[in-house]
Order: sequence, then structure tokens, then C-alpha cells
Amino acid sequence: MSIVWGVTAYNHDTSIAVVDGGELTFFKHSRGVDFDADLAKKAISAVGFGPEVVAWYERPLWKKTRQMYAGQWDDVRDFSVMPRKWMKDSNVSYAKLKTFPHHKSHAAAGFLTSPFDEATVVVMDAIGEWETATIWHGKGTKLKKVWSVSYPNSLGLFYSAYTKLLGFKPIAEEHLLQKLAEQGDPSIFYNQIKENFKYPMILKENMHRGIWWWDSDTIPDDNRADVAAAVQQVFEGQVDWVMRRAYLETRCSNLVYMGGCAMNSRYNKKLFGMWDKVWSIPLPGDPSSAIGAALLAANTRVEWNGELAKHLEVKTD
Repeated sequence: MSIVWGVTAYNHDTSIAVVDGGELTFFKHSRGVDFDADLAKKAISAVGFGPEVVAWYERPLWKKTRQMYAGQWDDVRDFSVMPRKWMKDSNVSYAKLKTFPHHKSHAAAGFLTSPFDEATVVVMDAIGEWETATIWHGKGTKLKKVWSVSYPNSLGLFYSAYTKLLGFKPIAEEHLLQKLAEQGDPSIFYNQIKENFKYPMILKENMHRGIWWWDSDTIPDDNRADVAAAVQQVFEGQVDWVMRRAYLETRCSNLVYMGGCAMNSRYNKKLFGMWDKVWSIPLPGDPSSAIGAALLAANTRVEWNGELAKHLEVKTD
């Protein structure tokens, strides 16, 4: 069996996962670093060999079509963030390259490390290439997508836009909004914030542009927690809808939950009343997608021997 490196890079973190002989033998990530040359050296040092296959966590050319749609022309023209460039800079350009859809890499990282031979897999994040929320039915080593929502509709971007409005760093400090929400009264702004959605998971505005219609300076300090509480409540209602839809699509009561939205630990407490068994792994966002891409390329499952997910009280018994 080939030695496969799964790689996440040029985003929020760089990560490498190594699958060798059907086992996950190495996984490390560099938080907040787009490229870390030492990470490849550490992988070779730990395993003893370089990769025969590099499995990339997303399809970058497909991502560029979404960037065109969004008017992100600097990103469209930037070809320094391509997998072949990463392979050259990491001295592994001799390897074969495989790319996988962003959300499928998320789904595989959770399902192919889970104790379930069959599961409902829910992935929600800010944005991948185009998809922002997906539902999968996993069996054995196969994942079948059964539902999806695409950009500009994004629950993750909704939450991140309000994170920025309240003065926190988006795609980094959403946990601070969640913490602030614990101090607020959601009823004060609930109806106003719920109006951001036309239908479940369908937004009225492109939240990628931020909350341009609401000046953060007009929110009194005493009301910041109330806004956060309303955002959290609206978020939870949307996730509830997706979870109900997920079960109706698969009729399987084992849940695997992945993507950046899965880090919302306050919501996750509700899952144990909705599903028989629940699974996720640490870093369910982009870093662990390196694991998913590697397992997809190797077409194998592995037994998870790492730490259990702190954002989710894993329930498999």
C-alpha cells in the first residue's frame, strides 16, 4: 500500500497526516501558519520515508471559480497557493498528486476514524470551494453525499460575520462570541437576527461581506451580549433543522459531525438527545481535513488512538 500524505495548507493552518500500511502513523498541524517547511521534514523524520501520494484537502481550481464569483480577483490570480507549489517547496514534488473536495475531506476525517461502519455525516463550515453545508451517508469506506448548501449561503459565514461585528476576529474567535452569549438575553434581538434567513440555511444577504447594514458603534456595550445570545440561538435553530434533515435523508442514528461549526460546544450538548451515538475528532475544521484526504486516497479506515474531541463529549456506547 502506498505511503500517503494528506495535506492542508495555504488556509488558516498547515497540517500533514501520514497513512502507511492502512494506519495513521503521523499527524501534526501548525496553527495559524499557511506554510511550514519544517512540518514536511518532521513527517519524513517520523515515518522514515517521503510520500508516494500527496492527497490535497480541496480542489483549488474549483475554489477559484467561487473566488471569481465573489470578486476575489487577487486570490484568483494567486497561483502560489497551489498543491504543486507546496510539493516543490516541501521537496516532495516527485510524488503523485490527488485532490479531493473540501467537504468530502471533512466528512472522511470524521467517518473513516469513527467506530461506525454506517453513519450519518454532517459537515458545516464557513466555506470550502463552494459548499458550506453537506450531509453524507457513510458505509464501510464509502461516502455518498445526499444534500448540500452552497455559497453565498453559509451558516459559518453568518456566525463569523457577527463575530466581526462584535469586535472579535472572524474565523478565529467565534468561541468568544459563544462565551459572550452566555451573559445575554436572546429575546431582545432574536427576531431581528432571525430575519437574516429567508428559509432554513438560505440567507438574505451575502455574509461574506460582513454585516454592512449594522454599524457596530450603534450597539451599546450593555447590549453586546444580547446580540451574541440572539446569534447563538438563531445558529442553534439552523443546526437543529440540518440535523433533522440529516436523519430523514439517511435514517441512520449514528452521527459524525465535522467542520468549523462543529466547534460550537454549547450547541453540541443537544446532540445527545437527538442521536443514538455521536462522533467527532479534535480539530474538526480544516486541520483534520489532511487526515480525511489521506484516508480517501488510501481507501481505508483507521482506529482513532488520539485524544477525544473536547468540543464534543463523544458518545459511542
